[in-house]
Amino acid sequence: MASNTPTIKSKTKRLYVAAIDFGTTYSGYAFSPKATWQAVIVYNKWNSGKFESHKTPTALLLNPDKSFHSFGYEAESNYAALAEVDSDDDDEEEKSKPDCSRYYFFHRFKMILHENHRLSRNSIINDETGKPLEAMTVFTLSIKHLLDELMKTLNTQMANSVFMKDVDFVLTVPAIWGDASKMFMREAASNAGIPTDQLTIALEPEAASIYCQYLHFEKDDKDRTDEFLKDVSTNTKYMVLDLGGGTVDITVHQKSSDGTLQEILPATGGPLGGTTIDKKFISLIEEIAGKGICEELKQESMEDYIDFFRQFEIKKRNEATTTKVRVTIPLSLDRLVKKKTKGGISKLLESMSIKTDVSYDSSSKKLILSPEFFNNLFKDTTEGIMQYIDTIFKSKKLDDVNTIIMVGGFSECKIIQKALQSKYKNTKRIIIPDEAGLAVVKGAVYFGHIPDVISRRVSRYTYGIQSWPEFCPGKDPEEKKIKVNNSFRCKDVMFPVIKRGEQIKVGHRKSQVFQALKPNQTELECAIFVSDNEDPRFVDEEGCRQLGILKVPIPPGTSCAEIEETIIFGETEIQFTANQLGSGRIMSTSFDMLDPKNIPDP
Repeated sequence: MASNTPTIKSKTKRLYVAAIDFGTTYSGYAFSPKATWQAVIVYNKWNSGKFESHKTPTALLLNPDKSFHSFGYEAESNYAALAEVDSDDDDEEEKSKPDCSRYYFFHRFKMILHENHRLSRNSIINDETGKPLEAMTVFTLSIKHLLDELMKTLNTQMANSVFMKDVDFVLTVPAIWGDASKMFMREAASNAGIPTDQLTIALEPEAASIYCQYLHFEKDDKDRTDEFLKDVSTNTKYMVLDLGGGTVDITVHQKSSDGTLQEILPATGGPLGGTTIDKKFISLIEEIAGKGICEELKQESMEDYIDFFRQFEIKKRNEATTTKVRVTIPLSLDRLVKKKTKGGISKLLESMSIKTDVSYDSSSKKLILSPEFFNNLFKDTTEGIMQYIDTIFKSKKLDDVNTIIMVGGFSECKIIQKALQSKYKNTKRIIIPDEAGLAVVKGAVYFGHIPDVISRRVSRYTYGIQSWPEFCPGKDPEEKKIKVNNSFRCKDVMFPVIKRGEQIKVGHRKSQVFQALKPNQTELECAIFVSDNEDPRFVDEEGCRQLGILKVPIPPGTSCAEIEETIIFGETEIQFTANQLGSGRIMSTSFDMLDPKNIPDP
């Protein structure tokens, strides 16, 4: 540990902190003991059969009865083997062999929580063959497997027996996810066996930022080249660019005088992760060999399909940009193309405009791409990422931000690195920590030990409640005019509690007082709305939606009491409390963002 670093004690009350990084493309876990949290983090090594890695593919295979079969590299290999058995079946043997089509295989499914604007616990996800299943089941079984492996590794690595009660858990999610998605992940983790009072949700770029703050705990100062990461001075601002498989997640942090981190702008980003390059590559193969050819390859040989894209993943991350890129075409794909076109891929390329940049060596079965063409597969994604960055840097608050820290698995891609370094070489410093793909999971472990290291966050949304103020002629729309008793009111007005872009201290509380309107009322209900806009006027305007309904049961004999309902902001998850004014009595609350009955039609 650096001699100028003050001793920081872990805040956990348990013996260990463990983090699960549930990614779009790859997942993994890490942990460290309370006693040596700064110096020791242990994480698993997954075996693909050809190489070892600290993460495993986010792939889940279920039996026909929807029970767990396997996860990660094993799920990919097992499903490929099942598919191969199916393709080789003879009529006489068919009944005695497993039917691959009855199994459920899910691959890179995390993005449903980003893309589904009407997420509920009943939401459905389709497997690779189109069979539907409850998304909650898929996420729960995946997290349970990672949890089981984590506990197994803990007990293998540690001298004493480790029980669930000995561990505080951290689960990572993108910062650009909405509140309902975070609740979904918490519920899936609870279903998987993680006690909810032992679980913290961590935002991925925040975890990476924390990791960068404490990176010098892992190596001696003489081994560090990133002096910025070793000793970030007070008031220094920097951007964290978290490039994952599914999303790009961007935050800007500032080091405070007390050593904590403050978020400066709302987290931003979108679906521009590494899988966008995979889609470009699939489009290229289908441009050459015909639409649907990749799906045909799946049916012909799932093993070849998986190996094909594992190979491309390596090219995508590590390939140099100045030499030709060679991608081996599976024999099964080569045969499929030749069945349709005599001469196969080579013949098809002869009449295509891309033939000057793309060629095929039929003897070695390699598709050869010019460096310019290969780089061009990344163009839209790279430009989209830089557009996000440029938009953020337009803020006056960021005039003094000179450093961009790249983390996440996709940040290890050499083409992305080179593009950003070229774009910002004269204005910004680009830092890529060692093992950038592990920055999130390691930082999540640190966050579990020192959760108060983030002191302020910036609201991504405007939160508010529906109100009915007095109608103002000439200002309020006539269609919003409604008569209530003997006066005219303006309906559907958004009364903001927190505004988008507002910097909030962790634990910031906003309260409203409510009273039952009817003498026999047994429950108070308050609809909470969110908006992407800073100053929404009405709850039904574009960009505004109902988040959920806060419910507070009213005990018998207290229907006339005033109830103070409090929303707690600034944490990674929104929280609620309620109490009876006068008596101070704590009331139970429920706020369900996943109940389909509480989600209004669009």
